[in-house]
Amino acid sequence: MTIPHEYRFRSSEVSIRRNPHNGDIILTEGPGPWSHVFEALDAVDMHDDFLSQAERDRRPSARRPALEDLFATESVSRKKRK
Repeated sequence: MTIPHEYRFRSSEVSIRRNPHNGDIILTEGPGPWSHVFEALDAVDMHDDFLSQAERDRRPSARRPALEDLFATESVSRKKRK
């Protein structure tokens, strides 16, 4: 897609997302080279015990009944073949 000159970005990467309210597509200029982002993160004085692995991974476990059924069926089929 060609973006008019007055709307072009300075960076070589952009983020794309959709506005959940009206469906508009939104392009946002990237933060610049990722090396700058990682350098900034490395510069932060954060203690090694800031968060444990369990504290960092706070996502709820995903239940996927259809996949659980599929793998249960697949497991039964394998046992029958043996």
